[in-house]
Amino acid sequence: MKKIYGGFSIIFITLLLISCSERNQYILEGESDHWEAKLKVTVKANDATSKDFIINYKGELNQLADISRLEYSYKSAASSGKSEINFNGKPPQRKSFTHHSGSSGSSFDSEQTVNVTVKWDGNEEKMKLKE
Repeated sequence: MKKIYGGFSIIFITLLLISCSERNQYILEGESDHWEAKLKVTVKANDATSKDFIINYKGELNQLADISRLEYSYKSAASSGKSEINFNGKPPQRKSFTHHSGSSGSSFDSEQTVNVTVKWDGNEEKMKLKE
């Protein structure tokens, strides 16, 4: 009988630990004429939030050869992020660009819309990301 109670105790404790470390993950996506974007948000049990914001050029890499500067940003009701890259005469070596951020004690609403702006050499495109 003690073995049965011991087995149930181990199962209960394991389930409790798994539920305490639960994470919620949200992926919001959108696209414009030349760019597609994704915001991956991970919310941990203690409301710590991790965000990976990725933009990807939809064309061929050689079409970015003359670009000198790239700026991309996102903004939601609760947070924002921004990155700028100066290529200094060297063409980009990739079509995807990432911005990572994190915070503690913040919340995330999966129903919100995230506004994205991408600027490169006098061009600008905007898009909205949704789950």
